[in-house]
Amino acid sequence: MAARHGTNRPSKKVLFVSAELAPFSKVGGLGDVAASLPKALLKCGVDVRVVTPAWPGVMDKVRDAGYKVFTFPQKVTASYAWRVVEATVNQVDVDGVPTYFLEAPEYGGDVYPWDVNAWTVRPYAIFCMHALDLRRAVDWEPEIYHCHDWTSAFLSCALAWHKSYGQLSAKSVMTLHNVAHQGMFPRGVFLEESGLDASCFNMWQLEFYGQVNLLKGAIIASTALTTVSPRYAWEIQTYESTQALAPVIYANRGKLHGILNGIDYDYWNPAADPMLPECYSVSSLDRRAASRAKLIENTPFDPSYDGPIVVCVSRLVEQKGFDIILPALKQLDSLGAKFIFLGSGHRWIEDRLRQAASEHRDSLCFFPGYNEPLSHLMYAGGDIYLMPSLFEPCGLSQMIAMRYGAVPVVREVGGLIDTVRDADCDGGGNGFTFITYDTQGMLWSLRRAIERYANKKAWNKIRLRGMQEDFSWNRSAKLYRDLYRSI
Repeated sequence: MAARHGTNRPSKKVLFVSAELAPFSKVGGLGDVAASLPKALLKCGVDVRVVTPAWPGVMDKVRDAGYKVFTFPQKVTASYAWRVVEATVNQVDVDGVPTYFLEAPEYGGDVYPWDVNAWTVRPYAIFCMHALDLRRAVDWEPEIYHCHDWTSAFLSCALAWHKSYGQLSAKSVMTLHNVAHQGMFPRGVFLEESGLDASCFNMWQLEFYGQVNLLKGAIIASTALTTVSPRYAWEIQTYESTQALAPVIYANRGKLHGILNGIDYDYWNPAADPMLPECYSVSSLDRRAASRAKLIENTPFDPSYDGPIVVCVSRLVEQKGFDIILPALKQLDSLGAKFIFLGSGHRWIEDRLRQAASEHRDSLCFFPGYNEPLSHLMYAGGDIYLMPSLFEPCGLSQMIAMRYGAVPVVREVGGLIDTVRDADCDGGGNGFTFITYDTQGMLWSLRRAIERYANKKAWNKIRLRGMQEDFSWNRSAKLYRDLYRSI
């Protein structure tokens, strides 16, 4: 008999079903997880594969990256709105993980819709059906479908209530990356078009206050639920965090598991990062100065400046704390630090940052849009990383910042409190935190960080604690492997 956690136990066949996949169709942290977690699971002995839509330009990125593409002769099919929708299956081995990119006219838009309704959810429902039909084309049948957020929630619903797929014996795991997005819309003809049994539209299954709620349906239909941090698993059971959906999650808490996300240590590695002017590690921190100098070159700041640099790489949305950052912009001059922002999002936030940058050229710089090399340079050249989120299911940026030696200033919420300990707590910490979501609380922690920076010996202790944390997928991948085995 095999040992309980022995490597000779039969490997589970797991298919990741994700609407985005870094670096080919990355929009947020979900894309990073869909790319890096399967690689870690493969090392743990899980027979894992990934399926994702080939959105416009994705296959060009795949080929430009030098990957060999194998196209299967058999297409996958889905029956939707009384017609058959076909998709071409392209297989690429990405870091050893078999990855299937599905090409179809239905995947001709953006990764995420601007508005959720019975029409705009069609590509995601069709994608889930294609994922369920993939076993025929590639001659490999998953035992577990691992779905991510509302865009793949239809798959769990289909396994439970679809007239055709409901007969399959496979199980499903749903990871809740951000419960704020639920895939909710008026019913219309959605059930008739999609093939879901109309009887599932009730308050105990798919119906939610008179509308279809795909995420609610998946929460109920999935075999197991996971969140991207232990704290977030607790928070989403409260009305304050999740409002009307909280009772549904609470009722299904018995199958809920909080597993902290990790980051890809092969990619996010200052000791071997090709985007840095000079690589460095814990034992060669003096080389980090080259990134700081290069970062300042990209700004209007004085090249001889030797004080703290506060950086923020973020989507410019309310969730990331910009409604408490923006009121503080006029006070930044008095803090004794330089501030650099990089990101895109709401136009009104971009406009406010542009205005502040023009009015405070000596202390604030804003780079609109997203620039991958510049983001690496900011993590490596910045001293303090600002992340005062309203809510944060996990957050990867604070982990990356610590890996690169930038000390985070965060609000005690979600995955931030699971990864960042305040430097003034007993035993010392790896960052600076605050609780109340307001501008003064954020400024209080920022001032503490800036004051501590003046004490180089104390600062380096905090910095080194962060750099020596293990935020790789090693531990979390094993937890997922054990979860699959329990199913």
